[in-house]
Amino acid sequence: MLWIGDSWILVPGVQYTRVRDLAIGAQAIGPNDDFPISATGGATMADIAIQYSARQAGATKVKVLIMDGGTWDTIKANGAAATVTSVVSTFSQLLSTVANDGTARHIIYFLPPEIATIPGVAALRAPLQQACAQSAVPCHFIDLKDSWNGHPEYFVTSAGIPIPTDAGGTAIAEAIWSVMQQNCIAQ
Repeated sequence: MLWIGDSWILVPGVQYTRVRDLAIGAQAIGPNDDFPISATGGATMADIAIQYSARQAGATKVKVLIMDGGTWDTIKANGAAATVTSVVSTFSQLLSTVANDGTARHIIYFLPPEIATIPGVAALRAPLQQACAQSAVPCHFIDLKDSWNGHPEYFVTSAGIPIPTDAGGTAIAEAIWSVMQQNCIAQ
């Protein structure tokens, strides 16, 4: 299982540790097992595709891909429509690459909620969800919009960029784990 994406994968880190702890508790992995993280802060969707390819080029092939992405692109372009189109196209190409590689069994993608300092999330929602639904590899789309509604404690803004707090990271992890349980992923 590989985690790729941007800072919403990395910060605060609770997302990863909570999913790992739940997998250990379910005896899906051993107490000393880990899931690699290739995410980097400020990664564009094109960067995220490179994260996947770099990991896939190694000896251990990706079976489950957990990711976010696309919002850094829209932040840099202030939500421009052309950027949304580019993100969706790059995401669709990544999904095709993952399918053609033939090793991944599931993709879990989560979209951050609409926050004023992340322009373009609303425009990304439907086309990314549609691309995920059309993926040859089962792609599970998690929209954080509803679960984060009314929870300002789930994020803080650092240098103008919203990042999850521990509470927000836990909410992301619980959403991911729920999808994993519902679809028998790494169970």
